[in-house]
Amino acid sequence: MPYINLQQAADATGKSIRTIRRLCNSPESKDYITYEDGKLQIEVSFLEQNYPMVNAPNTGMPPKIDIGQSYDMANQTPIPNGNPHNSEKLLHEIEMLKLELKYRDQITREKDKQIEILERSLLMLGEGSRKDQEKQEPQLEDPLAPAEKKRRWWPW
Repeated sequence: MPYINLQQAADATGKSIRTIRRLCNSPESKDYITYEDGKLQIEVSFLEQNYPMVNAPNTGMPPKIDIGQSYDMANQTPIPNGNPHNSEKLLHEIEMLKLELKYRDQITREKDKQIEILERSLLMLGEGSRKDQEKQEPQLEDPLAPAEKKRRWWPW
C-alpha cells in the first residue's frame, strides 16, 4: 500500500497537519502508519476511510481503474474496455443472480406456507382449549362467607 507523509496527507484532505497527526496517534491507526527516515507516513487507503480526499495525493501509483479495465503504463492512462469476454462474464453473472433470486423466492414461498400451517394449528389448539374451559362449571363463591377485608399499607 502506498504511504504519504503528513504534509501530503494534509494537502490531500484539506485538513491541518495537527488533525492528521491526531488521526495517526489514535489506537486504531497503529497498523496504518510507519516511520521512514524519521518521518511519519500514513497509508492512503486509511486516510481515505477517515477523511474525504479534496486533492488526489501523488503516491507514485497509477489512479484507480474500473474492474476489467486495462492500464497503459507507458502513457499512464486507462485503456477503454473493449474486451468481449467481460460482457460474457457479466451476462453469466446476471444469469446466476437471477437463478439465486428465483431460489430465494421459492424458499420464501415455502416459509410462508409453513407459517400459514403453523398459524392454523395454533388457532385449532386455541379453540380446543376454549371449549374445554366452557365445559368446566364455573365455581360459585359462598355468599355467606365474610368478604375479605382490604388491607391497607398504613397501620391507623
